[in-house]
Amino acid sequence: TARLVELFLEPSASAEHGLNAMRLMFHPRGFRPHIVNWEAMAAAQIQWLHREVLSGLADAGTRRLLEELLAYPGVPSHWRRLDLDVSTDPFLPIEFPRGEVELRYFSMLTSLGTPHDITLQELRIESFFPADAATEDAARRLAAG
Repeated sequence: TARLVELFLEPSASAEHGLNAMRLMFHPRGFRPHIVNWEAMAAAQIQWLHREVLSGLADAGTRRLLEELLAYPGVPSHWRRLDLDVSTDPFLPIEFPRGEVELRYFSMLTSLGTPHDITLQELRIESFFPADAATEDAARRLAAG
C-alpha cells in the first residue's frame, strides 16, 4: 500500500490524510483523480457507509467519516441520502492509470460474525486484489521496490 501511495500521491497528500483508504479514495488530492471509475466506486462506498450507520453498528467515528467524505468538493449532493437502488455487491472494481502503469484491482468488503457475537459483527475488512496478470506483476514490482 505504501508503494502504491508513493506512485500516485504527492507526499503532502498522504501526510495530510494519513493512510485511511476511504479518505484517500474521496479526497480530490488523494487517489480520486487517478481512478477511472471513481463515480461508480465512490457511490457504492458511500452507500455502504450509509447502511453501516443506519444498522446501528457504526460508531461516532464512522458517522464523522461519512460526513467528511460527503463534504469533499465534487461529491454529488444526492449521495447525502441512502439510495436503496445502488448495488451493495461486495465486489468493487477499481482502475488506476498513471503514465505507463495501469493497475486494475477489485475490492471485496467482508464482515465476520453472527448476531451472537457483537465484536465480530462489527469487524469489516476491505481487501484489494489484482484483477489481471499485468496488475499482479506491477504490484509485485512495487512491493519489491
